[in-house]
Amino acid sequence: MTLRDEKKNNRVVPRWVVVFGIVVILGIVVYGLARIVIPMQRATGPFGAEQAPASNSGVGRPAGGPGRAGPLGFVRRLFGGGPGAEAVLETATVSLLDVERSVDGSGTLISIQSGDLSWETTGTVAKVLVQVGDSVRAGDILLELDPLSAPQNVIVAQADLISARQDLDELLNPTALQISQAQQAVADAQESLDDLRDPSALAVANAQQAVADAQEALERLQDPTALDVANAQQAVANARDVLSDLQNPSAAQIAAAEQGVASARDTLRDQQEALDELLDPDIDTLQDAVRDTEFELADAEKDIELTDIGSATSALENAQDALETAEERRLSVQKALDACTVHKVEQEDDRDYMQIAVSEEVLHGGFTYFEGSVYEVFEETGETMIDTFGSIVTKQTYRVCDPDRGETVDGVVRTLAEADEDVVAAEDRVREAELQLASTRMGNTTALDVATEALQDAREALDDALAGVDAIDLAVAQAAVDDAAGELADAEEQLELLLDPQPEDVAVAAGNLADAEEQLEQLLDPQPEDVAVAAGNLADTEEHLEQLLDPQPADVAVAEAMLADESEQLQELLNGPNPDDVVAAEAKVMAVQATLDSLRVVAPFDGQVLAVNYLVGDSTEQSTSAVKLANMEQLRVEVSVDETEVNGIRVGQPANLTFDAVFGVEVTGEVTHVAPYGETVQGLVRFPVTVTLKENGPEMRLGMTAYARIITEVMQDALAVPIDAVQYDDEGEYVMLSGGPGREQTRVAVVSGVIQDEMVVVSGELRAGQRVVIFTPQPTQSGSPFGPPGGGRG
Repeated sequence: MTLRDEKKNNRVVPRWVVVFGIVVILGIVVYGLARIVIPMQRATGPFGAEQAPASNSGVGRPAGGPGRAGPLGFVRRLFGGGPGAEAVLETATVSLLDVERSVDGSGTLISIQSGDLSWETTGTVAKVLVQVGDSVRAGDILLELDPLSAPQNVIVAQADLISARQDLDELLNPTALQISQAQQAVADAQESLDDLRDPSALAVANAQQAVADAQEALERLQDPTALDVANAQQAVANARDVLSDLQNPSAAQIAAAEQGVASARDTLRDQQEALDELLDPDIDTLQDAVRDTEFELADAEKDIELTDIGSATSALENAQDALETAEERRLSVQKALDACTVHKVEQEDDRDYMQIAVSEEVLHGGFTYFEGSVYEVFEETGETMIDTFGSIVTKQTYRVCDPDRGETVDGVVRTLAEADEDVVAAEDRVREAELQLASTRMGNTTALDVATEALQDAREALDDALAGVDAIDLAVAQAAVDDAAGELADAEEQLELLLDPQPEDVAVAAGNLADAEEQLEQLLDPQPEDVAVAAGNLADTEEHLEQLLDPQPADVAVAEAMLADESEQLQELLNGPNPDDVVAAEAKVMAVQATLDSLRVVAPFDGQVLAVNYLVGDSTEQSTSAVKLANMEQLRVEVSVDETEVNGIRVGQPANLTFDAVFGVEVTGEVTHVAPYGETVQGLVRFPVTVTLKENGPEMRLGMTAYARIITEVMQDALAVPIDAVQYDDEGEYVMLSGGPGREQTRVAVVSGVIQDEMVVVSGELRAGQRVVIFTPQPTQSGSPFGPPGGGRG
C-alpha cells in the first residue's frame, strides 16, 4: 500500500460532504440574514425605494422578485416563504356611511325638582294625609299638627288671622253701612262742635231732657214704682217666650212660617213674571189678541140674528179635538227628538267632551241643567259634576242626531216645525170657533160694545209693548220684585230660625233674657254699684248741659279734633285707604297666615311622595324632615364633559342613556343645559352638562348611575375605509388607491375622523366605490433568526 493510499484510507469524511456542508451552512446564514433585513426594509414603508408597485389583480410582487436579479432574491426564492414569494394583495371599497359623533359621560339620575319638607314648629301629629308613592299637587296638605299641641303663639294666631283679614277687608272694601256710619259720625261731631260754639235751643232742650231722664233712672233705681216693676216683669216674660220659641218652636209656628215662605215665593214669582213681561213682552200673543178682537168686532158688526148654537158648539168641539190631536202629534215628535237632542253647554277647539244627564234640576257654573235633557260639556266639567252631585248626574253614551228630521206619528210624517205649524193652525181654528160661539150667544148690541172695547184694549196693550218699557212702570215693577224678594228672604230666615236655630241667635235671645232679668233685679234689689252708674250718667248729662250753656275752650278743641278724625276716616272710606295702611294690613295677614301654616306641611310643587317620616301621635322635630318629595314626571342626569369636548355640545342635542341597574334598557334624552363655567376635578377642567330624559319607567329610581352618549354631530354619506387601509409617514396620513389590474397604485393623502366599528371616516381625494389597499401588519421577529420551524412566514 502506498503512502497516498494510506492517507486516503485515513480520511473520515469525504470531501464532497465537507463542501456540501459548507454550502448548506452558507445558505442557512444567508436565509437568516434575509429574514432579518427584509422586515427592516418593509418597516421603512410598504413601497419603499427597493419595492416595485404591485398589480391590482390581488397578487403583489415586491422588490427582488422575478423582475429583479441578485443573490438575495435567489435565496429567498430558493428557500420559499420569503417576501419574494407571490402574496395576495388585499383591497377594500371606499364606502358611504351614516356616522355619529358623540361625547360620553356618566352621572346620577335625579329629578327635576325635589326636596325634604320639614316642620316649622313643634307639636303632635294629628293627620297624615299621604303615604309613600302618592302623587300630590302643589298646595296639597300632606301632614297636620294638633292645634292644641302647638305653641301658644300659633294658637293665638287663629284668632289674629280672622281679625287681620277683617281689618284688611274693611280697608279695601268699605260697606255702605260703614260709609253711612262714618258720615253720621262726622255729622255728629260737627253737630257737637256747633253746639259747643253756638248751642241751639233744641240742643239745650235735649241735654235738659237727658238730665231729666238720667235723674228719673236714678230715682227709679232708688225708689222703683209698681209700673216700672210690672214693665220689667213683662219684658222678662217676653224675652223668655222668644228664647223658648227658638229652642222649642211649635208645629203651628213652623206651619205658619212655611206658609209665609210659600206665599212670599208665589208673590215673588208673580212680580217677576210681571217684570219679565214688561221687559220682554210677548208680541205674538198680543197680536193674536188684537186679531181675535178684530174677529169678534167683525162678527158683531154683521148684525146677524142668533144662529144655531148647537152647530157653533159642534164646530168648537171639532176644532178643539183637532187642536188636541195636533198637540199630541207635536208632543210625540218632540219626545222622539228629545231622545237624542244634545244641548252643547261648552265649546272650544281641541278639547275632549262628554255627555251627561241629570235626574234633578242642577245649577253649576252659572248654567241650569234641567231633568231629562242631555248636555254636552268638557270632560273636566262632567267629572267635577259627577263627583260633586253624585247619583244626580250620570254620564251618557255619546250620540249625535239631526234635530230637523221627521218623525212618523199615526201614519203622518212631521218635523217639529211642521208639527208646530199644525198646532198654530188648529189654535186659530179653535179661536174662530170660540168667537163664533160667543158671538152666537151674545146679542148684537152687547157683542158689538164688548168687541169694540176688547179691540181697543188689545191695541193699546200691543202699542205699549211696541213703544218700549216706560221708566216709571219699570221702576214700579222692579221695586215690587225687590220687595217680594226681601219678604221671601225674611220669611225663609224666620223659617230657618225656627227649624234650625243658630247658637248665636239662641245666645242673643238668652242675653236679652238675662238683661231683662238684670233690669228687673235692679228694680227689685238695686245694688250700690248700679246706683253709682246711674249717678255717673246723671253727672255726665249735667256736664254735657253745662258745656252747652257755658262751653270751655278745651272742650271746643277736643270737639274740633274729633271732627278732624272722623272727617279723615270718612275720606279714607270714600277715596280709598292710605297705601301704607293697606301694606301694613296685608303684611299682618301674611305674617299671621305664615304662623298658622306652620301647623301643616304643604306640597310646594307637584310630585311623588318618596318618604313619610311621621305617624299620627308622633312629636315633631325640626331636625327631622317630615316628607321627602320629588317631581318624577321629568328625570335628568348631570354628566361631566372634558373642556376639549364641551364646545361641540349644544342645548337640544339628542342623547341615549343606559343604566347599570337596568339591564337592556336604553332611553332617549335631550341636552337641556350646558354650564357656562367649568370645575377642576383632579387637575382636569370639566363642565357639567344636564341631560333630561324624554321617557321614564317604574324601574328607573333616583340615584341610579346613568351613562349618557350625547350625539353632537350626524354625518350622512361620509367616505369611510377600513382602519388598516390608513397609513402614516413623514407627510401624514394616506391610503394607497388600487388602480386595477396591471396599473400602479396611487398614494392619496387623507385625514381620518370618526371610527365606527372597523371603519374610519376620511376626507381626501376619494370617491365612493374606489378600492384601497389593506396593509396587513408584519409580525416582529424575535429569538432565532431562522424563523419558525418549516421556514414559513410569521
